[in-house]
Amino acid sequence: MNLPQLRLLRKGTVFLNEGQRKGINSQGSKNAKIAIVGDTTDAYDMNAMKPFSGFGGNALESCLHAAGIIRGECYLTNLVKVKGLEKEYFEERKGLFTAKGITTVNALKEELAETKANIIVTCGAMPFAALCNHKYLGKYRGYIFPSTLLPGRKVIPTFHPRYSLRGMYIQKYIISSDFRKAKEESEFPNIHRPERELFYSPESVREVLDWCHYYTKQTKVGFDLEVVNYEVSCLSFASTPEIAHVLPIAGRWNEEEEMQVWHGIQEVLGNPDSIKVVQNGMFDIPFLLRHCNIEVRGPVHDTMVAHSILYPDLPKSLGFLGSIYCGSQEYWKDLVSFTNIKEEA
Repeated sequence: MNLPQLRLLRKGTVFLNEGQRKGINSQGSKNAKIAIVGDTTDAYDMNAMKPFSGFGGNALESCLHAAGIIRGECYLTNLVKVKGLEKEYFEERKGLFTAKGITTVNALKEELAETKANIIVTCGAMPFAALCNHKYLGKYRGYIFPSTLLPGRKVIPTFHPRYSLRGMYIQKYIISSDFRKAKEESEFPNIHRPERELFYSPESVREVLDWCHYYTKQTKVGFDLEVVNYEVSCLSFASTPEIAHVLPIAGRWNEEEEMQVWHGIQEVLGNPDSIKVVQNGMFDIPFLLRHCNIEVRGPVHDTMVAHSILYPDLPKSLGFLGSIYCGSQEYWKDLVSFTNIKEEA
């Protein structure tokens, strides 16, 4: 044993060599298409001197295998490369880094800048905040974000595989789904958003009625409504993934005009020959009937119910479904802020 290479931290502790004192090493080629960034380093990582070791590493390999990804073809690293508590580096509730954490983020930036990964998968809230300046991992996981730390790179946030242990086994299926998306995104460096058009400010009642007439001829119509103060503020229609129309209701029309708009809406939703697609129709359909006297006829395909039947243990919110089924669609629920349209009434 070469004693000069060892350092005794304090009496009663183990000996750590120089490499362990500086931190673990990354693993994989810098030319890999997929980079995976963990949060903190645990005892298993320190013992193996590489990230994603021990039980968490086993869970990662299981998720990668389910996604059709080989671990050896990925670049793996941790944000914090020495054993320590997350709170020393990051205040998760505020989404802010400490001075010590900022140093690790800058080091990660230099490290990842040397890689050629087309997609970076962040495992945990801390690396997601570092690369995209976002908190609330549970809200945003599974969506594709441009990196603020490394402009020009794209990021998919997901849970750390170690969190799928200790009774949270269902998360392995969610993490595997995120890695499947990462595999698809690894083939190109840019973010390819689906092209969609949203029309939300009709110039006249005539324009609204023309679009209602258009949707009465469609074989499948998706609809959704927004309710504020127990009043319908707007209602939207779509028959293709590319185009949607929002019909404003509250505060836009006089009494006669609003009556015409409601007649147009009834013409669309009352068509017994078209399939109605809705998320959580158990609220929308009874509300329209009871509060607006609008009857929804024809077959109803409820995305929330369908997903719940297929995967009863998974979340059912629209945000979660978007992260699973909508590819590179950006997270849209932050794009519009609904204000209380009745507060001045």
